[in-house]
Amino acid sequence: MLARFDFTRPRTIVVAAVVLGAVAGLAGAVFHSVATEPRIDEAIAIEEAAAEAAPTEPGADHADGDDEDVSVSRGDQRGVGLFAAYALTGAAFGLFLAIASLSLRTTTGGPFRRVAVSGAILAGAVSVAPWLKYPPNPPAVGDPDTVGERERLYVLMIVLAALALAGLAHLSARLRRAGWPDDRRVAAVVLAGLVTFGVLFAALPPSPDTVGVPANLVWQFRLNSLTGNLLVWTLLTLGLGVVWTEAARSAARATERAAQNSMPLSAEIPSS
Repeated sequence: MLARFDFTRPRTIVVAAVVLGAVAGLAGAVFHSVATEPRIDEAIAIEEAAAEAAPTEPGADHADGDDEDVSVSRGDQRGVGLFAAYALTGAAFGLFLAIASLSLRTTTGGPFRRVAVSGAILAGAVSVAPWLKYPPNPPAVGDPDTVGERERLYVLMIVLAALALAGLAHLSARLRRAGWPDDRRVAAVVLAGLVTFGVLFAALPPSPDTVGVPANLVWQFRLNSLTGNLLVWTLLTLGLGVVWTEAARSAARATERAAQNSMPLSAEIPSS
């Protein structure tokens, strides 16, 4: 079946990655609907209780009533909204992975190695590094006035982490070509990575959020958020790597059969 798709064409790889990413995103949505949504409900309950306990100013109820008409219901957020958001996110991850895999220059390991390296770099840059510096928080944490600042810091961390990880991958390739043994090469790359990310984490400002809810709830939410993202990246990377590799094998077998069929039959020379 995979032989019908021409994986030598970049467009085929991009389409396959986007479709696989959407499917992986739906799997991530299933995980979050089971593991993360209950934590969000707990955080919302804490936030609502704090709002009820806080003194209200005259006219505040009337002003808030206009916002309720345009707000998205909680049922939509944890249902259709959750699955649609993660399907789109997974499709975007697939597009990034396809572009990175097609751009990566490697002479060993075939398509699977190319996709695995690209997936590891992207997962580290998009999910792991920002999570370490600016971990996500449930609804009851954070000041709405700092949303813009938090988003800018988060995006900046992703860009810097992507550049750092791409540089480390380039360093590893150059050391391999220079003939460094694997133990020295890996040790040098790991040390360079620790120094680079140590400088990044120290130079960037801390998160402006103040945590005012139980730490157990916050860390459960954060760990679930990271786990869900890594689940999407893992399924997407393995899926694209396997599909691309199997398609390459099918194409190679088809080419080999065609070459064998086109070979002229040797005339049998009778022995004297």
